Amino acid sequence: MRSQFVRRTAAVIAGAALAAGGLGVAGALQANAVGTHTTAASAAVAAKSITMKSDKASAKAWTKVSFTGKTSGIARNTVVQVQRFENGKWVNFPATTKVTSKATYSVWVKSGRVGVNKFRVVSAKTASASVNVTITK
Repeated sequence: MRSQFVRRTAAVIAGAALAAGGLGVAGALQANAVGTHTTAASAAVAAKSITMKSDKASAKAWTKVSFTGKTSGIARNTVVQVQRFENGKWVNFPATTKVTSKATYSVWVKSGRVGVNKFRVVSAKTASASVNVTITK
């Protein structure tokens, strides 16, 4: 009689554990589905992008070259960093600005590196397409 009681108690506890585990799995699946839906919706609404154009295709060494562009999904006052492609990698160039309230930016650079200089801007983990500027002596 005691062994039967122990078996039934164990069965009830095991059943309760399975039921609780099932709710936990269902709850986790539901939370995951809701989280995925929210993330996808947020990503579609807040897609980040940044454009870049130069006022010159070529310039003499140490002449100002201005870059302007528009942003989307990037907050006002977020830093915009100019980068130059050097030795196979993008390197921060000593020129920064901030996104305006109209979601635009404007920044200028001076380069003494003769030849084609490839520039881009980066802001909020988003990079623009590159722009080539040929620097002459």
